[in-house]
Amino acid sequence: MDNTLCVAIVIRDPLVSQDIAGIFAFWNPSTVSRVFETVAEARAAPEGDFDPMLVFVAAQDGHLVLDPPDVDWLQQRGVITLDLRDRRLFPHWQHLARPFTQAHVIEAAHRLIADDEQERVEAE
Repeated sequence: MDNTLCVAIVIRDPLVSQDIAGIFAFWNPSTVSRVFETVAEARAAPEGDFDPMLVFVAAQDGHLVLDPPDVDWLQQRGVITLDLRDRRLFPHWQHLARPFTQAHVIEAAHRLIADDEQERVEAE
């Protein structure tokens, strides 16, 4: 069984993106992280090459700039937002604000993965 965790990190700040990638690598050493400037750029990555299970996306001035294909793509993945002002728009995502810790990121990711597993168990 392949336990590789693919994570798309959509953050323009290279220091923050490096921290996030390090946190995921600590949590799961088999993590493959890629950094993108936009969700559209992450969507355009060839699927056979990189198909993220989780997306960590930072808001710009409190907002996410997403077109309908971006939203559709994100809805198929676990999403952790950073600094999103109106969290009610996406209640099933995990939301963080600065300052955050390694534990916050890991807990948010775990909840997203556990929710998927729990839904499968409850459906039986």
